[in-house]
Amino acid sequence: MNEDSLPAKILIVDDEPYICEVLTEILEDDNYQIESVCSGSDAIEKIRADIFDLILLDIGMPDIGGIDVLKQILKIEPTISVIMATAQRDVETVVEAIKIGAEDYIVKPFNDIEVIKNAVRKALKIKAIKDENRFLKDQLRQHTRTSNIIGNSNQIQDVLNMIHKVAPLNTSVLITGETGTGKELVARAIHQFSRRSEQKFVSVNCGGLPETLLESTLFGYEKGAFTGAFKQTKGLFEEADGGTLFLDEIAETSPPLQVRLLRVLQEKTFQRVGGTAAIHVDVRIISATNRDLQKEVKSKNFREDLFYRLNVIAIRVPPLRERKEDILLLIKHFLNKYAVMHDSPVRQLDPAVLNFLIKYQWPGNVRELENVIERTVALAEGATIKLSDLPDSLIQEDSDQVTGRKSLKYSAAKQNFERNFLLRALHRNAWNISKTARETGIPRQNLYQKIKKFKISR
Repeated sequence: MNEDSLPAKILIVDDEPYICEVLTEILEDDNYQIESVCSGSDAIEKIRADIFDLILLDIGMPDIGGIDVLKQILKIEPTISVIMATAQRDVETVVEAIKIGAEDYIVKPFNDIEVIKNAVRKALKIKAIKDENRFLKDQLRQHTRTSNIIGNSNQIQDVLNMIHKVAPLNTSVLITGETGTGKELVARAIHQFSRRSEQKFVSVNCGGLPETLLESTLFGYEKGAFTGAFKQTKGLFEEADGGTLFLDEIAETSPPLQVRLLRVLQEKTFQRVGGTAAIHVDVRIISATNRDLQKEVKSKNFREDLFYRLNVIAIRVPPLRERKEDILLLIKHFLNKYAVMHDSPVRQLDPAVLNFLIKYQWPGNVRELENVIERTVALAEGATIKLSDLPDSLIQEDSDQVTGRKSLKYSAAKQNFERNFLLRALHRNAWNISKTARETGIPRQNLYQKIKKFKISR
């Protein structure tokens, strides 16, 4: 036994106190922590109340048979190790116990102490392996749940920490952040870590539907409630009962709909469109917006009472430009993802491309980066992605970000045009001066002068 680890905890279960004493004396020499009980029912209560590594269980218990006790023990704690003790070589019962999940058996009377000690050591090793497997599975499950939220930056780690803190709660969460930052991924992760994870996660984009359609989508409707309502239909609140409802773009909801949402949050009840019966639901609400809801409240565009109901816990998802150290990880992830999707080799990035992508401001955030990588993987011809493979619109956007989109005098506008023209040409030709000079018709020496004049750099 590892001296640094806690001693294994063993429970002896036998209706004969003498047997319990004998086994305790044998095992105490190896520094185990020993407890004993004299009935199957006491054993079950002990295991419910405490944690044991190993059970030594007599097959012939008077109150509850050893096989039945074994079944209940493994139902309570599936990874626990159990050794059955029998007074006779009852082959059928022993085989049944092994099939159910016992690790081994020992035979009374206990003439050979080493046989008992070896059986205990072996069973404890199996228990350690089971625990390690369970730990690895939990780690894998945890990684899978957040594998789409990629990043090592402090900002994204703060978001992940908040997800783990709020997930076990039932309170409403408001996720804020620019378009494309991954607000729905955060909402899904909260749901997956919550006690509601076995129930549905239902999402709706409040800005993507007309007001009347959004109302009937959320609350359902009765037959005949409006033209085309040919049958009673459940809404998303009923569909999400017991689970989580994600309201994306919550700031786009109309004042009347905000009133209805407030009532559901306050009373946990609502009526379908065209109905009068109160329907009770147990739904956790997670909402998201790319707007400043506090400003919307001050402007009277959003109800203050609804804002406070939704904003019990707030999580801000940072824009990509605030966590540039994550861009390389995201690029690798998307390159692998779309290589698998298109059944093609994983492409490499030319250093100039990588430098450009990291410096770019990404106004569309992670969604824009993913779209660029997907398009480039699909259309690039070589094994290495070059600057010329990137969309022209991306190069233009980058130029606009550098120069700014202001009203300019003719001379300044002309200079901006010339700079952008040269920048795009250089990108297309992977910064090869000779090729760029030939394409543009500008002599090499003049091209060098213009690059210096406009402070163009890779």
